[in-house]
Amino acid sequence: GSLRAALALAERVADEPVWRASRARASDDLLVYLALTAFGGRPKLSDLPTDTQLDVRSFFGSFRTGCELADALLRSAGDTAHRTRACAESATGKITPEALYVHVSALTKLPPLLRVYEGCARALTGTVADVTLVKLHRAEPKVSYLLYPTFDNDPHPALTASIRAHLQNLDVRYRDFRTSSNPPILHRKETFVAPDYPRRATFARLTEQEDRHGLLGDPAGIGTRNAWSARVQAAGFRLAGHRLLRSVTGRGAAVLGTAEGE
Repeated sequence: GSLRAALALAERVADEPVWRASRARASDDLLVYLALTAFGGRPKLSDLPTDTQLDVRSFFGSFRTGCELADALLRSAGDTAHRTRACAESATGKITPEALYVHVSALTKLPPLLRVYEGCARALTGTVADVTLVKLHRAEPKVSYLLYPTFDNDPHPALTASIRAHLQNLDVRYRDFRTSSNPPILHRKETFVAPDYPRRATFARLTEQEDRHGLLGDPAGIGTRNAWSARVQAAGFRLAGHRLLRSVTGRGAAVLGTAEGE
C-alpha cells in the first residue's frame, strides 16, 4: 500500500538485531561516502539518487547534519589518537604495534574511521590495481598498498610491490620486490581476512600445524623467504601447498597436517 507500510512489515518480519545491524551498516556506508566526496566536490542533495536522498533523511534527519557528521569523521581519521584506537579496536585484520593489516576484500568490514582513512590515501594514489593487503599505519598518517599475487595458493606468499601514501606530506612511494632474491613473505594468512573468506579455514589449519611444531616462534627471524626456508629445513620439515610435511631421508615424507582443496 505504501512505503511506510512496507517498512513496518519488514521491521516485524526481520529479527530486531539483524534489522539494527543492517541499518547501522547502511548508515556507516553513507557516512563514509559523504566524507570521501569532500575530495572531489561534494554533490548537492538534489544531485544524489532518490534512494540515497531518502537514506540521508532517514539516517541523519537532514543533508546538512549528514555532512557535518561526515566532516567530523574525516577530521577524526587525521587524528593520531582516534586512528590508533580504531586500529586497536577493529575486529578485522592483523594488528601490530606499527599498523593494522587487512586483506583488500575486508576493507568494507572496517570501522568507518578506518575506511575513511584508507579512502584519503586512495584519493592521493588513485586506485591501485591488484592490491592484496592494505597496511594502515597507526602513529604516522600513512597507508601502504601491498601486492602478494600468490596470496591464495602460496602458503607463504612473497611481496612483489608496495605503494605507500604519506597523507601529511602528500608523498607517494613505490617499491619493486620482483627481482629480490630474498623478498618479505607472509605468515598466519587467516589473520588478514574476514571470517567468511573462502580459504580462511585452510590458512588457519596450516598456521596451527606450524605453531604446534615451533616454526612461528621469534617472528622477527622469519620475515623473509630465505630465513623462513632455513628454519623449516632446520626443523626437518617441508611445505607442499598448505600441507606441512616432515622430511625423512630415504623413507618419504610423513604428512603432519592437511588442508582441504590441496
